[in-house]
Amino acid sequence: MSAIAGQKNVLMICGISQTVITFRLGLIKNFQKRGFSVSVIALDDDYKDEIISNEIEFFCVNANNRSLNPFGMRKLQKQYFSIIRKVQPDVVLTFMLKPNIFGTRAAKKAGVQEIFSMVEGAGDVFINNSLKWKLIRTVVCKMYRKSFRCVNKVFFLNSDDKREFIERKLVVEDQSEVVFGIGVDTNHFAFKPVKSNRTFLMIARMLKTKGVMEYCKAARIVKQKYPDAVFNYLGAEGNIKIKDIKEYVDDGSIKYLGTTRDVRPYLEDCTVFVLASYREGFPVSVMEAMATGRAVIASDTNGCRDAVKNNETGFLVTVGSVGELAEKFIWCIEHPQGTERLGINGRAFAEEKLNSLTISNCFINKISN
Repeated sequence: MSAIAGQKNVLMICGISQTVITFRLGLIKNFQKRGFSVSVIALDDDYKDEIISNEIEFFCVNANNRSLNPFGMRKLQKQYFSIIRKVQPDVVLTFMLKPNIFGTRAAKKAGVQEIFSMVEGAGDVFINNSLKWKLIRTVVCKMYRKSFRCVNKVFFLNSDDKREFIERKLVVEDQSEVVFGIGVDTNHFAFKPVKSNRTFLMIARMLKTKGVMEYCKAARIVKQKYPDAVFNYLGAEGNIKIKDIKEYVDDGSIKYLGTTRDVRPYLEDCTVFVLASYREGFPVSVMEAMATGRAVIASDTNGCRDAVKNNETGFLVTVGSVGELAEKFIWCIEHPQGTERLGINGRAFAEEKLNSLTISNCFINKISN
């Protein structure tokens, strides 16, 4: 699909192809409604057919999403450059670490004048503090600093990340702006009355930094006092495997529900949504839960602090604190009306501040001016 004469062409350089459908599709459709032609580059082609079916020109670079091999990175930048020269976009948008570093450089080299990046959370590079990760962080910061000189504006999903990137001199203040992520479709994620006051749900990939083990341990504590409480968990394997949580499944502390492409039935069945993550950008799962009208218990950390209003739409707890998680779980069980009120407040916040159409309109206006 080539751009029509006089039509602006936007190229979005993304991570894995699934994110194009799950996180970018609303923004893309809004671009298309405004007359933009949209092309996408992803690191795999797993969702190629679905992407193309939405009238999006698709390119794949087949890169290992988590590899930091320098030779692979040089090859990746060359692949980006070749595609950008072919597409000749008016605007390039990059998302996630590798596109933000190597896609921006390739776009600048190809002569693109309008280049924008979105930092959707700092990830493992800024969470982990082992010697290995400190060395990686030093290298990544150096690359970020160089790459962001190519960019017109860098968008952050929370104020904490923006502040840290400025303090590390990776970006400058005038170049940085906070937006509320991609937002949530408040019609698709409609408000649903609470069915039970003792059902909890966590949706996250099985990563240590998502707080999966803390959720399991806190559930075990609460089940001793309230054996009829239900703690559901949805998520694919990561650096934590199913065998690692098997003891909590076997003793009934949690129910592992596998994975799904539609989280709505699970959100509708729960009373409280939980995200015990160590750090986030602006968590989509929390936005979806609030839109459904569910109270949220999340970690008091980057991203979650912007998404959850403590004591108003839910609770913020200390990162890694099993005891605080269990305490808030018990509060929600013992205060069903208060818990429902938190969920109603969350729905109001989602409608007012997190509506995806409003956010995407605002975002497009910022990069179109």
